[in-house]
Amino acid sequence: MMRYGLAGTMAALSTLLLVSCGSIEGAAHAGPAVPLVSLDAGWTTVNDPVMGGRSTSKVAYADGGLVFSGTISLENNGGFASARSPEDPDIGRRAAGAMSIRVSAVGDGKTYVLRVGAAGQPWSYIQRFPTEAGVPRTYELPVAAFQPVGMRMDPAPQAPAALDPSIITEVSVFILDKQQGPFAITITGIDAES
Repeated sequence: MMRYGLAGTMAALSTLLLVSCGSIEGAAHAGPAVPLVSLDAGWTTVNDPVMGGRSTSKVAYADGGLVFSGTISLENNGGFASARSPEDPDIGRRAAGAMSIRVSAVGDGKTYVLRVGAAGQPWSYIQRFPTEAGVPRTYELPVAAFQPVGMRMDPAPQAPAALDPSIITEVSVFILDKQQGPFAITITGIDAES
């Protein structure tokens, strides 16, 4: 009898972990994955020097994906770097009806942020995913768990509370949260799953 109680508790905890951090590779997939963005050209970086900081980053196309790397500096109130896809209105068409966005990556043990948004909107939607150094993993980020934020990643109460994947025109990967020092992540896929 006790064993079934523990199994039920473990199932509930697994569900909670899935919603808060996304699932890892090997989880059951509800539907086919649809690639959202190309990872081999057109990505740019935007870092904290736009606000006086000293962080640096670059993107390269190697190791089967997009390599986003650099150094986060907390000097001059800095502390972020980002890699941004080209704007593409077809991203929303491909993402329409998605229940999750899947990021396949080899990280460095730091936590990254996937940001999705629509051109011309003053808000976007984010979700964090912690990585394991040197381990290829796939992170399932439930659409329902994305949070609306403003330009400075602050809460955006004027935004619709729920992300509508069909409006996405740009995808970005950020590192922030005062994670000082060198970083590197190789992203091999960003896909939508229904």
